[in-house]
Amino acid sequence: MNDPGGNDMKSRLLGAIVILIAAAAVAQPSLQDLQPFVGTFKCSGMTFASEMGPEHPTRGVVTSKWTLDKKWLEIRYNETKTSKNGHPYSVVVFWGYDGETKKLVAASFDNMGGYGTQDSPGWDGDRLVWTGPSHGGGMTMQGHELFTRKGANQFTHSFEMPDKSGGWQKADEETCKR
Repeated sequence: MNDPGGNDMKSRLLGAIVILIAAAAVAQPSLQDLQPFVGTFKCSGMTFASEMGPEHPTRGVVTSKWTLDKKWLEIRYNETKTSKNGHPYSVVVFWGYDGETKKLVAASFDNMGGYGTQDSPGWDGDRLVWTGPSHGGGMTMQGHELFTRKGANQFTHSFEMPDKSGGWQKADEETCKR
């Protein structure tokens, strides 16, 4: 049987499938999403008072580079020791991509013996949010790492942890500039 509209219908269906595949590819995060963090940044901000210690200003340096055949972004953050920050925080973080979950993934290790694992669905506009557990000091807590782009040479970072009322409180906040 000859269907004069059949080829037109197949063309539309094929076109719709191509658009859906392209949209899915664009929506998935990738290692290239992490490129804005490559380089050296100087940071300043505040660690807020909590069970972990008193409020104090912070200054530090972030250095980030691709490693392990460009499959991981290695990020090192080192705070500067000051009279108000007698035990500066240092952390090494590895960010990558998990093809199975289609998410960005992170592992961190700090100078207080803590470690964390997180994942992220990728950028939402200029915000990149990582969620997952942090372990240290004999406890585990969920956390949010929030990064906001402020142009090509600046970002803000904050870490949020659960508060006693079931909400979230900022533990620290920094602005980092190239």
